[in-house]
Amino acid sequence: MTRCYLYLRTSGDDGKEKAGLPVQREACQQFAARAEFEIEKEFPDDGVTGKLPMHARPQGKLLIAALLGDGVKTVLCYDAKRIGRTQPAFWSFIGMCRDNGITVLDASGTDLGGSVMGGVNGMLAEMDRDATVSRLAAGKKQWRGQRRVDGRWPFGEHPSHEHDAERAIVARIRQMHADGASSYAIAKQLNADGTRTRYGCEFKTQTVQNILERRRGL
Repeated sequence: MTRCYLYLRTSGDDGKEKAGLPVQREACQQFAARAEFEIEKEFPDDGVTGKLPMHARPQGKLLIAALLGDGVKTVLCYDAKRIGRTQPAFWSFIGMCRDNGITVLDASGTDLGGSVMGGVNGMLAEMDRDATVSRLAAGKKQWRGQRRVDGRWPFGEHPSHEHDAERAIVARIRQMHADGASSYAIAKQLNADGTRTRYGCEFKTQTVQNILERRRGL
């Protein structure tokens, strides 16, 4: 069996179509079994932005070091976007692999280092990233300045009476702050009293600071 490394990555650019690490791993493992590849080690980068080239990613740089330091000459990844979602990021790694006789395959068996398919996949990865960024920008522009919808109101600011308890907690936080208590001390006291956030979590110092900042801005 051919030895190979498995590279996994999620990115903040993935959006709703994000394929998590388990999905990527399963797809690559299925291909490896069919193609008789033995996955020797995996290198997972979770939540690393697509703008970074492979050598600037925590696990990506370890992958490069491993490829250049031993006899493994094959890399499996879920798709071209895992290698890079811009042309420079994509080709910096693919070029290094070409120069060192390393093959890069996606989960469908496509050779990403091939002159035609590699270029097409790299271009599609960049187009996909640009489209995602444009959608996010359009969404922010659409909702900027509009009234918040139910479920998205900041803690203690929902107008419904069923959220009166939150407003009471906010009023208590403001009073404790006015009395000289720090955000850390306020969070510690609320947690000790069993007071929790909307989602049943303990209060953190930053949560208290955010509430105080919002109230000052009203």
